[in-house]
Amino acid sequence: MNKNGLHHNLLKELSQLIEQGKHQIAVQVNSTMTLVFWEVGKRINEEILQNERADYGKNIVTTVSSQLKKQYGNSFNI
Repeated sequence: MNKNGLHHNLLKELSQLIEQGKHQIAVQVNSTMTLVFWEVGKRINEEILQNERADYGKNIVTTVSSQLKKQYGNSFNI
């Protein structure tokens, strides 16, 4: 195999490594964000709603969402 062929193979392998790394990062971030959102919901349920369904609960969630959105962006938008 000539030098250009070796460089092409190396480039292909490096690209695959980068793509695999990007995929692993995305999986880890998605997993972590799911746990964060679950914990946020759990804390709102425990601390504010006191584990009960309440008519005003929707208003509380909207208020907390607005406050978190200001600090953290659209991830906390309802």
